[in-house]
Amino acid sequence: MVAFAISILGSIDKAFHPQPINYSNIRLGLGLLDEAITLALFFVLFKRQGWQLQNIGFSFHWTDLPKALGLTLASFTAMWAMIVTTRSVYFLMTSRAMHDDGPRSNFLATSLWLVLPFLVLNAFFEEVIVRGYFMTELIELRKSVVLAAVISLAVQTSYHLYYGVYGAAMVGCGLSIFAIYYAKSRRLMPVILAHMLWDFTTVLAKMHR
Repeated sequence: MVAFAISILGSIDKAFHPQPINYSNIRLGLGLLDEAITLALFFVLFKRQGWQLQNIGFSFHWTDLPKALGLTLASFTAMWAMIVTTRSVYFLMTSRAMHDDGPRSNFLATSLWLVLPFLVLNAFFEEVIVRGYFMTELIELRKSVVLAAVISLAVQTSYHLYYGVYGAAMVGCGLSIFAIYYAKSRRLMPVILAHMLWDFTTVLAKMHR
């Protein structure tokens, strides 16, 4: 709730009142501060709960790098498949082309020296809390890996509703690959690295434009 409640509520509001997403250095700086404080609080409570990082699959092996690349490619493929499918269905139903391209954001007014650390921290922030910890807790409580993956994915998709319903669904489609992988492997580092690579690819492409 501390980590994501405000983001979820704000995203729901923006889904009904869409507006351009323009990032600034101040917004990125505040985002870095917020996520760093939240992660620090999380790790304090995590330690007091008697958990170890290994309990959520947080450890590094060199094979995590090619796995992360594979997960990134698979997530982009899943998003592409959704785009092709929805546009085809829309055209068949309306005989018109679909012009919604999904998530749109602007990083042109931001410094690369803030964008890069934000993307690194954000990957840890999201995946450690909503994937590693949240899914592991749900599995322990409900003994259902499928249910844990679905709820985790729903939470993660909900705070991307500022992209609009279609955009959030597209992001959720890509993130579903991460949820499925973690549910099967219980290895968190490949998911964190994949999320990082995913964000780098999309954000730096937007900045280059």
